[in-house]
Amino acid sequence: MKLSSVGKFLDQPLLSNTLQRKMPVILTGAALAYGVADTVSQPKSERKNRAIKNATILGSITASTLLGVNFIKVGGEKLIETLPKEEILARQGSVIAKFKTLNPSIDTRANEILTKAQKKMLNLAETDELLKSIKNKPASDELINSLFGANKNITSKEIFNEISKLSIMGFIPVASGIAGGIAADKLTGESSKEKTTNKIKEGIYQFFANIFLCNVGAGSFLFAAEKLNEKGLIKNFTPLKKTAVILSGILSVGVLGGSFIANKIGNKIVNPIINKIEKKPGSACNKYEQRVPEPLDIALHTDDIATAGVLSGVKWIEPLLPVMYLISGYRSAIGYRNADKLDKAKNHAHNC
Repeated sequence: MKLSSVGKFLDQPLLSNTLQRKMPVILTGAALAYGVADTVSQPKSERKNRAIKNATILGSITASTLLGVNFIKVGGEKLIETLPKEEILARQGSVIAKFKTLNPSIDTRANEILTKAQKKMLNLAETDELLKSIKNKPASDELINSLFGANKNITSKEIFNEISKLSIMGFIPVASGIAGGIAADKLTGESSKEKTTNKIKEGIYQFFANIFLCNVGAGSFLFAAEKLNEKGLIKNFTPLKKTAVILSGILSVGVLGGSFIANKIGNKIVNPIINKIEKKPGSACNKYEQRVPEPLDIALHTDDIATAGVLSGVKWIEPLLPVMYLISGYRSAIGYRNADKLDKAKNHAHNC
């Protein structure tokens, strides 16, 4: 089986449509599964409070995310937009009928697969078989584009539109996570200024380092590469090269620059406002935290690759982004900080 067959299987409009329709169930199920698992992992004496916290936090994130993706629009499009299933099947049916008319002698197996494609999504094996059977036949390109999605040459302008939509999609769980976390602390009697501060700072970190600036980096690097391509400095600007450019933007602007900016905002703005720290030159008692990227933070950049991945045929990931952003929202809600860095900051503050 060719690797390209896997890509075509994943590119099916029906797959994206199916994932979009099932996204509310997937997101709710993921939140519920994590909340239950996290709660039962705690000592019995702490489970009640943990259950209240998880229900408040995860319920807030899930509800706000589902409302956001269904009602917020950017440029007239929902945050996650796919064609209705009936429209996809109608288009596929028309193209399949045309292909069969032009190719009356196609083999029996290919004919069976095309008949199925008029009603249902194809599996991986069927995708591979069909691609081999219809190769170089009349109207095969039109059929492939209909069943498996056309390779659209998306420009940086369109990517920036995607950035707007997906940055909003990422902001919603982070903001609702912070709000849910603060509410959960109040419900369990565990509220404190330090916890609120940590939630806000972690929310800033998650949004800037793991979401927004990664998207900006992807779009900015692509825009610059397109200009170099127009001037002939980059030749044969293939989708693979575009993907490399996008990943470079995510790594440099998002992972490195986002972490730096988020820490600056947390220490220079959030600390003085919420903790009422007086910034005095040379003061040794200003609490300074340096939140650094961890393996899970790097893993969260899968969503940023997917954000710009519309260039390289991974748009099917888009309906799963709310599940990925759930992690950022939850980390914001609990006010996660690097354990070793936080301990050092606490010890420093205590010694002052």
